[in-house]
Amino acid sequence: MLTINSLSKSFDKGRNYAIENVSFTLKAGQVCAIVGESGSGKTTLVRLIAGLERPDHGSIAMGDKIIASLDKFVQPEKRKIGLVFQEYALFPHLTIFENVLYGLSKMKDKKSRAQEMLDLVGLSEMGQRYPHQLSGGQQQRVALARALAPEPSLLILDEPFSNLDTMLRTQLRNEVFDIIKKTGVTVLFVTHDTQDALSVADEILILQNGKVIQKDVATNLYVKPNTLYVASLFGSTVHINKNLQNAFRCPLKETCCHAIRNDKIIVSPSSAEADCEYLTTAQVIKKIQLGDSIQLVLKLESGEQLTVMTQDKNIADTIYIGFNSKDILEFEQE
Repeated sequence: MLTINSLSKSFDKGRNYAIENVSFTLKAGQVCAIVGESGSGKTTLVRLIAGLERPDHGSIAMGDKIIASLDKFVQPEKRKIGLVFQEYALFPHLTIFENVLYGLSKMKDKKSRAQEMLDLVGLSEMGQRYPHQLSGGQQQRVALARALAPEPSLLILDEPFSNLDTMLRTQLRNEVFDIIKKTGVTVLFVTHDTQDALSVADEILILQNGKVIQKDVATNLYVKPNTLYVASLFGSTVHINKNLQNAFRCPLKETCCHAIRNDKIIVSPSSAEADCEYLTTAQVIKKIQLGDSIQLVLKLESGEQLTVMTQDKNIADTIYIGFNSKDILEFEQE
């Protein structure tokens, strides 16, 4: 349904690229999350797709129709793309019903369509209220109803839950995507929160420094990450640098980068119970209770410091720590 081909965008005449040579496809009805840290290019990418920026190179197609390239540019209002931003962008002087009605001027039975959307998001009785009379979660659902009202082919959600506290964000995220599934619309969901992405996305696209690092299902991102950065996004991960290789007497291929998942690190009171290939002793410098887990700050026998997580609440001051070769993740050098 959406095809991005070699897309690039610079805001300083090519000296630096916010997005560089990005290519991917999105199937109809799919939910794809775009994940990356601040400055990775997430917002630039969705602005290009929505038509709020023009690309310097490459093309964007919806179905078999090019909507953006060097010699073609379809205006944003003609792209059939719905947008929901973190600020909601509701008109404060319009009622909720009027906010949803906005943008439906060319649709027949537009009032019944607006009411249908309010029914869909569970706000059918609040149409005559104004945005300031609603909670943050309710305002978000109004923004969703307004975006869905014109029957878009693609819905873009740009950090829609970042202004909400953790409990409300989880509740609203589940509500919003339950609503979206009923419509069958294709979704690009931009987020910096990997838990949001894992909870709702069919596939996850990882951006770093304006480039696509990996696009895959959640299981593969965890089991077969392409880079240390991807591995660290989807679970607590320890980079096995040269110093740690020496500390654990674990010689690894010098041309590659290596890491170990925290849940594959073995913490034990004795070497016999540890039962792993690469083992060393460590002094516990600090214990920090984090919910059901304990964060341990360790000083290894070699003098290196290491931070790991454990579920074991009976940790002695001196412990054995190690791992096995089969659990080591290996990547090309970053």
